[in-house]
Amino acid sequence: NIYKRDMKGNRQKTFVVEDSESQKPEKNPSPERKEDRKERRREEEMERKRELERRKELAREKEREKKQHQQEWRKELEKERQREKELQREHLRKEPSTSSKRVNPEITKFDEEFEQDIQKLEQSICQLDFRSKTMATMWMDKLRQPPQNADEARSRNIITSHLLKCCGDNIFNKEPFNHPPPPQNLTTIREMMFLTRDSTCHGMPISKQMEPNANLTQLFSDSYDGGEFLRKLPVPRDGAFFIYYMQPNL
Repeated sequence: NIYKRDMKGNRQKTFVVEDSESQKPEKNPSPERKEDRKERRREEEMERKRELERRKELAREKEREKKQHQQEWRKELEKERQREKELQREHLRKEPSTSSKRVNPEITKFDEEFEQDIQKLEQSICQLDFRSKTMATMWMDKLRQPPQNADEARSRNIITSHLLKCCGDNIFNKEPFNHPPPPQNLTTIREMMFLTRDSTCHGMPISKQMEPNANLTQLFSDSYDGGEFLRKLPVPRDGAFFIYYMQPNL
């Protein structure tokens, strides 16, 4: 109940205002009202039960999803383990035996010789044209593949030495080095070329390669006018330059 007092002079009036929410229950409610209250209680109870059931169902659904994710994760983990085992078995099959892992002094010597020649060859191809440099790179990649035995290491070194010796003779513009290397091993490739350490650059004497002004002679012969214009100019003997041909206006 809410009490309200008004003061007017010495007179005091007190009013009692009943709140609708705090009204006291009726002492003798009617049967219809009693039935309505019971119905409301039943509905509230049923709603509480339904809400509780929904929460339980939601919890069960989350638990099912969690178990499903765990099962999927276990399956993926098992697949990954199987793949790792398969890769490990494959690695063991490809891994050389302990006896073959022993260092071969002959191959070691060949490897040292090869490293020296391949470095020199890398420096020699810097002045080549684009296509020749591409072929040289492909052949060097082939040569860098680890040899399987001493014979292949020896063949590798012979081919590398031949390329280094004949690089100034435009070796990568001539057969068979003007094409990508064949898929055979280096021993087979060397035997197909009948190549030895004493082989000349495609039959050309080594002394002819060092002929003075050979590069200038080649330059003049490749020129549009046969070198007539270049012969009148101070052509450098060491260095680089380019020539730009223009069609005369007619």
